[in-house]
Amino acid sequence: MIKKLSLLAPVFALFLTGCSLAPDYQRPEMDIPQTWEASQSQALQNKWWVRFNDPTLNALVDEALANNRNIAQAMARVEQAQASLGVARDALLPTAAASADGKRTAYRNEASTKVNNGHIGNNFSGSLAASWTLDFWGRYWNAAEAARMSLVASEAARDNVILTVAAGTVESYFWLSAYTWQEELAQSVLKNREESLRVYQNRFDNGQISDLDILSIKANVETARNALASARIAKNAAETSLAVLLGRSPAELLAGSKIKAPGSLMVSLASTPALPSGIPSDILEMRPDIRQAEANLMAANYNIGVARAAFLPSFSLTGLLGSASIELNELLRSTNHYAALSGGVSLPLNFWTIKRGVTMIEAEKEAAIATYELAVLGAFKDVRDSLVAQTEYANSVKALTRQVEYLNAALGHARTRYDNGFASYLELLTTESNLFSAQQALAAAHANHLVSIAEVCLALGGGWQN
Repeated sequence: MIKKLSLLAPVFALFLTGCSLAPDYQRPEMDIPQTWEASQSQALQNKWWVRFNDPTLNALVDEALANNRNIAQAMARVEQAQASLGVARDALLPTAAASADGKRTAYRNEASTKVNNGHIGNNFSGSLAASWTLDFWGRYWNAAEAARMSLVASEAARDNVILTVAAGTVESYFWLSAYTWQEELAQSVLKNREESLRVYQNRFDNGQISDLDILSIKANVETARNALASARIAKNAAETSLAVLLGRSPAELLAGSKIKAPGSLMVSLASTPALPSGIPSDILEMRPDIRQAEANLMAANYNIGVARAAFLPSFSLTGLLGSASIELNELLRSTNHYAALSGGVSLPLNFWTIKRGVTMIEAEKEAAIATYELAVLGAFKDVRDSLVAQTEYANSVKALTRQVEYLNAALGHARTRYDNGFASYLELLTTESNLFSAQQALAAAHANHLVSIAEVCLALGGGWQN
């Protein structure tokens, strides 16, 4: 028997390799530029956030990558995909099973109603069985390859979550700093306006200023108070968003995590060098979302082979080795052994159902193609938008910085003119309000500029090396 099985081994190997009914994979062709017009590109390290040179930011990103729940969820899905791949590959191998059985039977003597007057017999058996569905049409091989590409897609999805969490942490930190700056500005302006109100209230009581002036001064105080409340609301939202990214507990969220991001950070990071924009287009192939989309497309391509194989007959082999004896201690004696080898073939007749299944999988592939193309288009949009934003927000910061300088000087002149009776208090209030608005806009522009740098890193997939 063993000799016969060894002769059949080459045949089994042929059946195992079989053939594949999956279509040849071709990446969708898209008309894309080779590079963007700009200076020569330079390497961007994978830990791109360290370029901001802020130890607090680095520590926050490390905490987020270690504790974020979205990352934990994505990593669990990778483990699930790894297990699914193992199950799919196991289908290529024979399935083994072992069984053992013991029976004790009493036969009653027809001449007597007593059981112990009859015959009692024992029967013991044990067997090893293996069954194998031959993968002649590549059905199980294609299923295993589809599972492998699903694993690749899961790993890319995990990388995308990691990249998104890092970028979200960086951006939340910068906005927290911007809102802290706006809060500090609002507090300072409110304090100054309340002090001015006390001075001008005395002047009003003495008939030195008009009703219009005192009402305008009081309204300006409330404007500052409202700006302070708005800044605190935005600051709290940025802080809690950052705490969620860091994986902080609900108790910490309710108590207030007190994550520090000083407002002065905005000015200290304003000179952060811009990222290069002369970047080869094939860099975008490394973006996690594009890798995920293409892996899902390749998995769908293999699944077509799985679905097509259902049209064809399936072949199976079953082998059995066992032993049977009426005495347990004689079960392993060679004279009690038996063996069997059988083969089978089955041909499906529900071709209409199989055809619908193939159509369904082919439609899934078309959807995967569209998803891949959308991912590529979205990647180019992200890069273009973030590169333009990086440049223009830098220009915005410069313009608003000059505006604040000019308005500071204008406020000094307006105060002198008012004190000498050459201008109304409304002129002074207007200049002061314009300065306050410009200062708040400058804080937001600083944040947008720094966030746009993070967005470039996000759009490029997190980094590359030359």
